[in-house]
Amino acid sequence: MSPAQRRHLAIGAVVLAALGAVVATRFAVVTDITRFLPTGEDPALSALSREIAASELSRTMVLTLEVPAGVDAADRAVAAGRALEEALRADPRVSEHLAFLEGGPPEGVDRAMWELYHPRRLAFLATDAERARARLTDEGLRASARDLKRRLALPMSTLISRVAPGDPLLSLPALFDRLESARGGQVALHEGRFVTEDRRHAVLFLATREPAFDGAVQAPLLSALDDAMAEVQRRLGPGLRLERSGVNRFAVQAERSIKADIARVSIFSMVGLVLFFLVLFRSLRLAALASLPIGVGMLSALAVCLLVFGSIHGLTLAFGASLIGVCIDYTVHFYCHHTLAPSPGGPPATLARLWPGLRLGAVTTIAGFIGLAWSAFPGLREVAVFASVGIASALLATRWLVPPLCAPIQAPTAAASRLAAALARAFDTLRARRRLLWLLPLGAVALTAVAAPQVRWDDDMASLNALDPVLLAEDEAVRARVAPFEQQRFVIAWGADDEAALQANDRAAEALATAQSRGALGAFRSVAAMLPSAARQAEVDAAVRSAPELWPRLSEALVAEGFRPEPFAPFRELLAAPSPAPLTWADLAASPLAPLVRSFRVTLDGRVAWLSFLQDVRDPTALAAALEGLPGVLFLDQEKLFRGTTRAVRVRTTEVLLLGLVFILLLVAARYRTPRRTLAAVLPALMAAAVTVAALALLDKPLNLVALTSLLMVVSMGVDYGVFMAEAQSHHPSELPATLMSLLVACLSTVFGFGLLALSDHPALETIGLVAGVGVTASFVLAPATLAWLAPKETP
Repeated sequence: MSPAQRRHLAIGAVVLAALGAVVATRFAVVTDITRFLPTGEDPALSALSREIAASELSRTMVLTLEVPAGVDAADRAVAAGRALEEALRADPRVSEHLAFLEGGPPEGVDRAMWELYHPRRLAFLATDAERARARLTDEGLRASARDLKRRLALPMSTLISRVAPGDPLLSLPALFDRLESARGGQVALHEGRFVTEDRRHAVLFLATREPAFDGAVQAPLLSALDDAMAEVQRRLGPGLRLERSGVNRFAVQAERSIKADIARVSIFSMVGLVLFFLVLFRSLRLAALASLPIGVGMLSALAVCLLVFGSIHGLTLAFGASLIGVCIDYTVHFYCHHTLAPSPGGPPATLARLWPGLRLGAVTTIAGFIGLAWSAFPGLREVAVFASVGIASALLATRWLVPPLCAPIQAPTAAASRLAAALARAFDTLRARRRLLWLLPLGAVALTAVAAPQVRWDDDMASLNALDPVLLAEDEAVRARVAPFEQQRFVIAWGADDEAALQANDRAAEALATAQSRGALGAFRSVAAMLPSAARQAEVDAAVRSAPELWPRLSEALVAEGFRPEPFAPFRELLAAPSPAPLTWADLAASPLAPLVRSFRVTLDGRVAWLSFLQDVRDPTALAAALEGLPGVLFLDQEKLFRGTTRAVRVRTTEVLLLGLVFILLLVAARYRTPRRTLAAVLPALMAAAVTVAALALLDKPLNLVALTSLLMVVSMGVDYGVFMAEAQSHHPSELPATLMSLLVACLSTVFGFGLLALSDHPALETIGLVAGVGVTASFVLAPATLAWLAPKETP
């Protein structure tokens, strides 16, 4: 080994150690589908939708703890809920990451309601000034007096007796009713704890500070939840059943599934590689060295992505594992030539001879992936960085690290010699019958034409995730029991600040109430009742204070129902006092009432949005029409939004990739300078891509952006195969047997690994496996056949 080679290995070891340190300290896999959601034509709207998907809504779990039926079920549900909450708070896997854990309204909520709303009760008499004036007519005041008399006669009249002197119109009790239902859905209170309406389920809300897709936090938390439930059952006995709803459960399950599939593919790919090298070369050393460029490529790509993006998406990691099929081509190509057609100068000289073809293959592959960097999908940009860095690093490792570690001479085995000779004879046969090879492009065109009508695109990015049906059924059961609101459709009111957004929210609430009355939706949940805009509060307050002769007319109505007006003097004094400052979001956020309203609020780049949650949307078109034209209000259907933007971005991404293919063609043409050899290098890849699309259509598999990205890998590998064949034919005809064998070994190792990936239960991984398996096989068959078809007759 020369001093220069030792220096290369030392530098490589230092670089790998640094990259390993980055990966070891920063490694984090996420399965957040929002990375594969497009920015769309309206970046602000798409960003807001992604913010909703990553907000407290997705970070919150809903837990229901069922107890056996019985007259004391509510009491036992409360006891079980308290026990579960205590066990969770005592576990650091939960407590260290809690944003909140609530089994009932926060302490001090009654006092906060009184302190915040009682001074402002006139502003909350009605939802708007017009309705406030309707309540202050003579008939409206008599109705209020009759309602006051009725409620004072009820057994639970303590609160009414307390507030009536200063609030005979009962604004504050109505707000307390809103507080009890502020969680929405079907949650009730029993002994200060949340229970379902049937009183058989305790209800807890648990949220983490970290995203629901952070597996490092969520997986231990879910385990802690199981342990806490086991502890509760030991304490309270059998018969309890915990059911959970939360995005984190699906994210953790998806992450485990992806990691398991990647591990299986990696292990079996390496096992297959070792077996190939043992059979063909009888050398474990070569098999071990083959993993070096792969490891360097994966480690480099991981480190760069972690530094740039902060984490690595599971789909990017799965796609990165598939880079084994690309990166190993370089090492396999070198090994086959090192054993069957070595250079006199040893491994470095052999690799130097092959370097122009290896470099061209890698550059064309990187050129194709760089086009993804301009995609509107953050996840595809991550894939572009991972692929480009991984391929470049693997190529450099093959160039500088592998040759010094190889034996100076590697005699070919009998198996390798026989295989190479057989492949050479097959190629000669193809070349001798070149006219029959017209059947290859004609067959590819015919297959594509037959399958073309069956090709379909799936622009629903949610289809990239496989939801466990058991988890999904449990999730739906919990939400139906507690908060049966839609998960994909919202009404959004936004503005430059909270006041502007709340004014829009007031308009949205009025439109939603009208739509509900007309049957467009079953129900909705809005913050408008608890926090109308300051402008709306001022309007209502002014409408009350300016009502003509309000106190004399109210006194007359009270006397008519048997009341004396003197005890209601505090209300008369309130009418004469100055108006208090309106209630604001800052007031609520700093109070125990914050948990009741915080899930409604989302911020993005300094702007504020207030959400309204919908239930039982029966007529989306009518609902959208009811909201249309309201300033600052929009009806967000996330599924429809992302389908539309994905469709548009898919078209643009396809255009970018086609430009990348044109660039690849120019690079290859610059190398070979003749149409025949340029077509021989590129045409197999294009035909393989067409055959792959046709195969997917015939298998009734839709095309999506994952398939499109995988097709890019197929084209890249197909170009590699074509380039290797063209290099051998153009510059080193005697090495054609070694080249053919290298293509076979590379193809088999890739197909072997991807054949397993195609068996994955995860739709995205299955798509990657199918596309790569079919496409790489087609590339291997078409590359030598195309060269034989296009080669000049005089070519030996």
